[in-house]
Parts: sequence; structure tokens; C-alpha cells
Amino acid sequence: MNSLTFKSRDFVHLHLHTDYSLLQSTIQLKPLVKRLGEFEMQACAITDYGNMYGAVSFYNSMRSAGIRPILGYEAFVAGGSRFDRSSAVQSGEKPYYNLVLLAKNLTGYHNLVHLSSKAFTEGFHHKARIDLDILAAHSEGLIALSAGFDGAVAHYLKNSNTEKALETAKELESIFGSGNFYLEISDHGTEADANSIRATVDLSNASGIPIVAANDGHYLTEADSRAHEVMLCIGEGRTLSENGQGVLPTSKYYVRSAEEMWQLFGGELPVSLANTLKIAEMCELDLQIDDDNLILPNYPIPVDSKCENLSAYFEEKVAEGFEERKQTVLLPMQSLSNLKYDLTAYQDRLDSEIGIIKKMGYEGYFLIVWDFIKYAVQKDIPVGPGRGSAAGSLVAYCLGITGIDPIQYDLLFERFLNPERVSMPDIDIDFCIRGRGDVINHVTEVYGRDSVCQIITFGTMASRAAIKDVGRALNMPYGDVERIAKLIPPPIRGRNVSISQALETVPELKAATKEPKVKDLIDLALRLEGCSRHSSVHAAGVVISPKPLHELVPVAMSSKNELTSQYSMNDLEKVGMLKMDFLALTTLTVINDCLASLREKGGVEIDWSQISLNDEKTMELFGDGRTDAIFQFESSGMQEICRRLKPKELEDLSALNALYRPGPIDGGMIEDFIQRHRGDKPVRYLIPEMKDILSNTYGVLVYQEQIMQLAQKLAGYSLGEADMMRRAMGKKKREDMAKEEIKFVDGAIANNIKRDKAEAIFKLMAQFADYGFNRSHSIAYAYLAFQTGYLKAHYPSYFFASVLSHESDDSAKVYKYSSELRSMGLSLLPPDINESDDNFTPSHDSVRFGLNAIKGIGTATITAIVEARKTGKFTSLFDFASRIDQGAIGKRGLESLITAGAFDSLMLPDTAANLWRARLFAGIDDALSYSQKAWNDKLSGQHGLFGGNDSQESLADVSLPDVAAWSQSELSRQEKAAIGFYLSAHPLDEYVGILSGLKILNIADHEDIKSGDILTLAGIVSGAQIKYSKKGNRFCVFRLEDRSSGVKGLMWAEAFGKYGDLIKNDALLIVEGRVESADGNEITFIASEIRSLLDAEPRNAKGLSIILPKQEFHDDYFYDLFSILSRTHGMCEVSINIPTDHVDVRLQTSALRVQGSSALENDLKQKGCSVSWIL
Repeated sequence: MNSLTFKSRDFVHLHLHTDYSLLQSTIQLKPLVKRLGEFEMQACAITDYGNMYGAVSFYNSMRSAGIRPILGYEAFVAGGSRFDRSSAVQSGEKPYYNLVLLAKNLTGYHNLVHLSSKAFTEGFHHKARIDLDILAAHSEGLIALSAGFDGAVAHYLKNSNTEKALETAKELESIFGSGNFYLEISDHGTEADANSIRATVDLSNASGIPIVAANDGHYLTEADSRAHEVMLCIGEGRTLSENGQGVLPTSKYYVRSAEEMWQLFGGELPVSLANTLKIAEMCELDLQIDDDNLILPNYPIPVDSKCENLSAYFEEKVAEGFEERKQTVLLPMQSLSNLKYDLTAYQDRLDSEIGIIKKMGYEGYFLIVWDFIKYAVQKDIPVGPGRGSAAGSLVAYCLGITGIDPIQYDLLFERFLNPERVSMPDIDIDFCIRGRGDVINHVTEVYGRDSVCQIITFGTMASRAAIKDVGRALNMPYGDVERIAKLIPPPIRGRNVSISQALETVPELKAATKEPKVKDLIDLALRLEGCSRHSSVHAAGVVISPKPLHELVPVAMSSKNELTSQYSMNDLEKVGMLKMDFLALTTLTVINDCLASLREKGGVEIDWSQISLNDEKTMELFGDGRTDAIFQFESSGMQEICRRLKPKELEDLSALNALYRPGPIDGGMIEDFIQRHRGDKPVRYLIPEMKDILSNTYGVLVYQEQIMQLAQKLAGYSLGEADMMRRAMGKKKREDMAKEEIKFVDGAIANNIKRDKAEAIFKLMAQFADYGFNRSHSIAYAYLAFQTGYLKAHYPSYFFASVLSHESDDSAKVYKYSSELRSMGLSLLPPDINESDDNFTPSHDSVRFGLNAIKGIGTATITAIVEARKTGKFTSLFDFASRIDQGAIGKRGLESLITAGAFDSLMLPDTAANLWRARLFAGIDDALSYSQKAWNDKLSGQHGLFGGNDSQESLADVSLPDVAAWSQSELSRQEKAAIGFYLSAHPLDEYVGILSGLKILNIADHEDIKSGDILTLAGIVSGAQIKYSKKGNRFCVFRLEDRSSGVKGLMWAEAFGKYGDLIKNDALLIVEGRVESADGNEITFIASEIRSLLDAEPRNAKGLSIILPKQEFHDDYFYDLFSILSRTHGMCEVSINIPTDHVDVRLQTSALRVQGSSALENDLKQKGCSVSWIL
């Protein structure tokens, strides 16, 4: 702990809230540290409302800046028992009072942890509350401040109840002990403050309890006051013009300097300032935050085990696992000459790893992981092959923790667990999405519910969100706020673009700030950007403790009543807690469901150990870039790289996994790798000794492990030392790098490598250290990619049925994968009430649409349909409605089934779908009434329609209403509303004649397309995204699709400026442009001119025929009609037909010619006219 050397007029903030108070404070840690440094303050406390969320981050931030951190929190103390859930309070009382608690030492810290935890788990009622009973039991090592206005003492003094105030103060002093309880005073410039100070000083004199000055900091500078008020509005869901609960009375609740505090209190109450220094000196908490501070749970050895200790049990299980791997994998591979190394290498490596694990004391850790993975396997819960560096451990492979042989793939144990650097092992596990919760429950049962919890995360106010939140608080029009928010570019490679960055790169945003209201919006958003906004639960993280968690770290309860940590994942690791990621990976579920379907429906059993990892058909799929729905290879960028590289084996997939990241992309490594792989560029090595290590990546440094192997082979490093060197290179610390360079070069020279070569090799390794990827992780995930690719290549209908079932809630993905399966020669059959199951179902050459992908159809409805179907197929809408359990489906559900086409298989002969669906839709109310009557008859004991043998016929014969057929566009619209895209009907179907007349071909009908070709295409827009160039110019990427195929569209800034308003999802467009493509790449179409397809017919028409409505006309009507026709002049002749009782009058003049457009057509139709265009 750093020592304190205070000056005579110093001051320490002991009551200060950070943004971890969640929408109560705008103070963020980095700016706070900077501000305290400017003030030369030597200590500071954190006292967030009701939690310790930020304690560890605060501790580390302050320590690194040489400022003593004082950990505390502002507790809510219930007036009665913390277990009381009543909202009633006695007259003159409040439901709870605030109390500032500070930790003097480690005992105090643990008591803080206990209190803040029990506040959530036992006392939560609107707030996380404690009471005086638990406070008395856990007060050791704590200092308490009365918390100013929100505290009990100040409350009673304000109400002139001096006796009660004295009684409360003495009770608190007795709980904490003499010298550990202080009466807090603060002055924010109000009359109430002045009165409170006088009353508190009088109480201090009467009781002998010392006073201490504070400023209850809620924002960093006085200029942040309005931003803080806006934050309170955001938290309370109100606007600035509305009154709120927590509004601070003045702008003085900021982090004041010592000089300012002495100006306030130094004249009359200097002791209150001196006491802040005294308290800071008393608070000497020294948290153990280092790699040696590891808190591991104890693995329970089974009672029937003959092993005397944990180490013996660990070795026994590893030996058993190794023997099983030998019999099932290694010996069969050896018999086929496919095993790269002899079995003695495995035994030597295993002995080495066991020795290191035992030396570091991690036997229990491995057994813990082994136990819950064994449980998953026994419960048929799919487990991933490995994740991260753990795949480099042979022990993990033998225990079944990973599924990748680390020796066969040259993976390094030291990359996972370095014997020369004590650090917590990190094994993250992927589970099937359906089984993850079951595994977590098992762990909870084994180690105790108080010892296992999930991990908290904090959502922050990112740039766009901050603008939107502030805009709502300012009560700005929604459209204005959205316009500004949309000017913030989307995240670039996963990183949000800050408001400051956007102001520099987006000219429109900078120009908008000239408007005062927008400038105010941006200024306030800048002050709130980055603040913690809310807490949630980490998607995968779980903490396991050797004792109840609240004895070690603070815990909380989530909104779903889940036990979570109060510390984030990084902070938990810093205090030594065992954190594991139990990740839910959809890919595992997709693979498992596909394999199960193949077994049940296709009679095919796949044994992955017998599948060649360079399977020709699978690698052809990767080489063609047909990797939609393939794990980790689905992005358009990865597809393009696959087409160029033409992968041949798992090693190539692994390399692509490692290289497809911002660093290697920007550094040109991918291009270099592809050229060497294809033989377009020679593979060279600085020295021949590097070939053994780099040959599998064609001389390109791709993996972190390669850097370690080079150091070992060329310079005599141990692998542990090599890992330390790799870490030093990654951190780019000059002093460490200089030491490592000397060591490497000297070692290489000792191995007869010339100095200039050794220096060049070190420089090369240092250059690529930032880009190097973890080979263990890359190989493991490449194997998953291979498995999904194999299933797609060999059993596409089963694969897509599984994929679509898991993406049924995402209509965009359903459409995307549906298009892909059609391109592979498969049919996507529409939903059918007699054939469809819950999920998508496969057959040899088709996939049947699943009922769960229809909007508005829930699980209960599907269950009822499948159950009713067991007695026979449905024969009509009325038969369907009467046989489904009452309440299982309503009007909206029937509408969805009809518009999705699920009744089309019952269509009468020679009936078009648009008429059939229109009649069914019109008959829904009758069908539901019929169903209700049938069920009432059944419940009353009458056989009714269910009694005779002709029931099916009578149900089928119930007539449907005679209505007009839907238009093709209405059919398409309704279908898309039901299933999210166009399945049987397409919006372009109405324009086939027009497109034919314009000689616009289907996309797939364009043959031998070459780069540079000028084409005109028609289609519907999907996936439109506005992006920003490095210069800040806006451009657009989109897909243009017709019935036959689709292309990737790109509209650069100039064209976007002209036609940007037309590019919207679902827009029907005619696009002219240039083909841009490279060898084997998907076509990219650079749009130069765009027009709406709705205008295609009128714009190309030679004549316009107008039929006026049958009515009595006045002069005004003809005047309006002539005005409409006179707005646009063109070459299209106009004829006007006026129907009368006896004769039709046709008017035509060559003087009146118009430019056809959909707008003109709409205006004429509003006048009651019938319009037809003559091409």
C-alpha cells in the first residue's frame, strides 16, 4: 500500500459515486483518475449506490496512478428488518436510509462484500437493503459516514427530532466503535445545507461524534451538471421539462479540489477536512491482485475411490483416458500409417504435462472440467472439440475435455499452461444450446448453489444509444434524433465509432452541429458516452468457488432471479476466482440434429474418425465459396478468400481461420499466403532450419505457436521461455523487447546462425507477433467447420433442414439459406398442414417448410395440429378448424397458415392460388364458428357431425365464400408477412411481360459474364446497408435478387447521392451498372443508374388510355384532369374515353403528350379513372 504524505490543506473525497451507480453518476474512472492527478490528491473513495460493481476496477485504476483507493459503498439500511417486504412506514420515517461504508482493511473488505451480497440475496425490495442486525454482526474493519441528507441522522435533524437523531447516531457509533463513525456534512450552496451543517455540528458537540466534510460527487466538473440531470431523466424515463425524483438542487455536486473544499469549511470547520485525511490514513486495504492469488474449488474424490489423494486420482483418470484414446484413435491411425508421431512421444508428452500440472497444483481444476464434460457426454449433450489454447494439452485430450489430438497437429501445451509463469488455466467449453443449462445445473449441485454463479456484465451508452437517449430526454422530435443518430457510422470490425470520431469523419454530422439544438444534443451525448447504463448476465461465464461466494466476492441477483457476481469477468480473474465459459454453440446442435435425422430418416451413421479430413467433395464446396451456414466461413469476405485459395485440407481451413482478421488483412498476409499456396509466388525461408516449422503455412508466420517453435529450435529457448518472449513481443515494451532480442540473437549464434540472419528472424517474429493467432483454437474450430462442410456437401437436404430449423425465428436467414439450397438443386416445399412438422424436415432432394417458421404459429398450435393429424389427414379448412383442440388456434393463426400456403395442397382442381387463398381467408370466421358449434355439440354429448360415416365428405363440402381473387402483389405481400420472404409467389411475377418487353433477362440467364460487362438487371432489394468510406463518404451495399438468382450490389458515393432514396429493402428496381469480379469470385455489380420497376411500364409506354368513371361531370373535374396531365410533358400519347348511357366518346389529340410514371397513374386513379399503358 502506497504511503500518504499529506500537505496542510489537503482533502480526500470519501463520498463519491461513479457510473457504476447506473444512471446516477456520470463519473467514469479514467477521467476521474486524471482529474484527481490534476488536483494532486493522494487518495479517493468509491461509494456507489447499493453495490460494489466497480470496486476492483477502481482499485486498480487508482493504484496504477499512485492514488490510494478506498473501497466502500453507499448502503441502503432498512428502517426495520431487511426481510420485511412491506411498503408501509411509520409516520416521520422512511423505508430506508443511506449509510456510507468504507473498508479499513481486508477484514473490512470482506464485511463489505458480505453486506452488499446479502443486501441483494436477502434484502432486495425496490433497493438492495441491509439492516442494523446484519450491520452489527459485520462491522469490524469498517468506517461509516452518516451519508448527509439521505442518511437517518440528517433526516431526523431536518424534522427537528434532535433526540431521535442523537439516539441513532449513538447506536451507529456503538455498532462501529468509537472513532469509526462520522457525521457527514456537505455544502452545495442551499439554505438546507446551511441548516443541516449547523444542526450536525451541534449534534457532534453534544455526542462527541466527529464530523467529516464530503461533497457527494455525482459528476466530474460543474459543467457536467446538466448532463447529469439528463442522465437522471434517462433512468426515470422522463424529459427535462418534467419533474423527477432524484434531481440535485444545485450544480455543485462535482469533484471539487482541496482548495475549494477549504474555502467552504476551512474557516470555521477545519477539523471536518482534517478528518478526511485521518480516515484515508486508516484505510489501508491491500487486495491481492496478482497471478499467485488463485482460489480454486476442491474436487470431491469419490468415496469408493482407492486413491489416497487428489494427485493420485488425477493420474488415474488421465491414464484411463490415454488408454481409451490409444485403443479407439491412435492405434487404428498407426495401423493405417496416418499417425505422425510414435506412441512413445505421446507417453513422454503426457508425463511432462502431468508433472507441470501437479507442480502448479491444478489437478483439481482439470478434474472439475473433466467431471462436467463427462456428465454432458453421459447425458448425450454435444460438446465442442476444444476452444482456445486448451486444445494444446494432451492431458485435456485424454480426459475428453478436448477432441483434437495436440501431437498430431503440433499444438503446444506451453501456449496453454506456461510452467515458467504462474497463471490460471483457462478452459472454455462449447455445449449444445439445449444442454448448456443442464450442465450448469449439474455443477451447481456438485459444488453448492451458494458457490456457483453467473457473471455480471455492464451495458454502456455507446455513441448512437447516447444520442437517442439524450434526444428522448430533451424531448426532441423522434425523426430529428434518428437523423442525427444514423449519421454515426456502424461499428468497424466490431468496434463502435465514437461521437468524436464521427465528428471528424462524417461531414454531415459536423455540419449538423451548427444548428443549436443539435449542438446541445451532441455536447450532452459526448458527456454521457461510455457511461455504464445497465447490468445484465454474461452469455457464458460461470464462477465456481470453494466456499459460499459471498465470503469471497460480492454477489447480486439478476432481473430473472439468477445469482450473479457483482464483479465483471476481468475483475473476477484479478481477485483469483475460477471463471469458466460455458458457451452455447448453435453449430453443435445443428450437427447433432443433422446426424440424428440421418440415422432416423436416412439410415446413415457417421463415424467422424473414419472420415478423411481432405474429403474431395467437402473441399470442393469450400473452394467454390459455397459456405453459407458453414461455421466460421459464412461471411462474404471469407467466401471470397476460399474461392481464391481453393483449400485442400484441414490445415488450409485452419490457416484461413487464423488469417481472416483485421491485422493480417491490413498487413497483406492473406494475399501473400494465397499466392504462395497457389504457386504464384515462391516459398522462401530466411534460413533452411525454418522450413520444418513454417512449411504447413507456406513460409508465412500465421500462428503464435510457430514463433515459440522458432525460438526453441533456433535460439535454444524452452517452450516456456518462448511463450514469455511471445507475450513480450505482443506487449511491444521496448525494454523487454531489447532483452529478448539479445537473448534470441545470442542463442541463435550459438546454434551457428549468422548474426544478420538471427536479427532478421527476430525482427520478422516481432513484426508478426501482433498478427499471430492461437493455432490450438484455429485447428479446433476448423474441424467444426469441416464437419458442417462435410454434411452440407454429402447430405445437403438433411443439413439445411437442421440449419433452417434453428434459424426459423430469423426470416432473413431462412430466405438466405432457402435460396442456397435451391441453388444446390434441392426444392423447398411450402408449409403444409398435412405434411409439415414442427421443424423443417428433409427428404432425398427436398426440404419441407416447418410450421414453427410461420409467424404467429406457436408450439401449442403445432402440437395440436400434429396430434389431430394422427386420426387422418385434414380435408378442408372446416375439417381442420373442427378437429384442432379448442383454443389452440385463433383467427390470426389461421390467417398465417392460409397466407403461408399451408392449405394449398387441398386446393380444388383448376383453381389458382390467389383465388384459393382469398376464399379461404374470407371463410375464416365461418370456419371458427363451425368449429365452436362442433365442439359444443361434442361437449354436450351430441354426435352431430362426428357421428356419421359421411362426416369427412360433409366437412369438405361446406362452401367457401365467393370473393374476388387476390392480385399477384397481394398474394406475395401476404405470403411474405406470414413467412418472412417470398416462397411460392414473387413480386416480379407481375412484371414478367414488362421485363420481357424491355429485354431484361433473369440474372441466371446471363451467360459468360466478364469483368467490365455493362448489364441491366431487375430485382428486389435485400440486405441494404449504408456504409462509410475512410474519407467519410457514404456508399451502399445490397443484394439484388430475382426468381433465378442474386448478385451483390454496390453503389458508390456519387451514385448513392442521386439514387440513395430508392435503395430500400423490398424495393423493386431496374439497375444498370458494371460487373466487377475476379477469378472465381461472386459477381459484384457496381450500380450507376437506378429506377423503380413500378415506373418501368409507364416510362416506356407509347400510349396512355384513360377511362373516366360513369358519373356526371362538371367543368372543375375536367380542369383538374387537364392539370394532372399537363404537369409532365413527354412522348406518350393520351386518349380519354368517356362512357355514357348510349355511346362511348373517345378523345385524342397529338398536342397532349405526357411522360408516364407511377405517380401520374396514382393521381389519375384518385380521380376515379381506369388507367392502362400501351407499350
